[in-house]
Amino acid sequence: MLDQTTIASLAGSVLLLSGVLALRMCWQRKPVSGPLLTMAGWGLIAAGLTVFVQAWNGVLGTAYALLALSIVAYVVVAGGIQVRPARRPPLASRALEPEDRRTNWVRGTFKAFLAIVLAGIAAMGLGLAFAIAMPLDTHDRIVIGGLLVPILWGAGMAWTLSDAKLLRAAVVLLSASVFGYGVAFLPKVLA
Repeated sequence: MLDQTTIASLAGSVLLLSGVLALRMCWQRKPVSGPLLTMAGWGLIAAGLTVFVQAWNGVLGTAYALLALSIVAYVVVAGGIQVRPARRPPLASRALEPEDRRTNWVRGTFKAFLAIVLAGIAAMGLGLAFAIAMPLDTHDRIVIGGLLVPILWGAGMAWTLSDAKLLRAAVVLLSASVFGYGVAFLPKVLA
């Protein structure tokens, strides 16, 4: 036999499904389908949430209702998937690829130096600048500055490796390094 919470959960799920289907029908109709169907869909969803909350307590009922709503909405959306044959996008809308260029070992070594070493130095400088110069509590500045370093390092590496102009990458990374360490240490040197 099914207990009351299971029956209420099934009833709430049916109400949620009905509400999501009503909203999906409203969305699929291009002309205005009228506010009545939209209000009915939201009303059914609210009724389903209420059934879940009444069957379980407030915290568990809310969690189960939101989980059921997510699953029901996913099933409804997944049921409407249309598989279309693949087309080649026009040339203008394709993502740009890094420049195809023959690489020699000197260029590869310099690019690796820029991506690993110089991007790391720039990331640490900017993280230090944040940790020293920002007007926050000491612990917050240190934690946020420390969390910024790997993010900035990864961004610097990705940008350096995808950029075909090595001189531009070197100038930007050196400028970021000088800026970061200057903000971090120059006021103490001048004081």
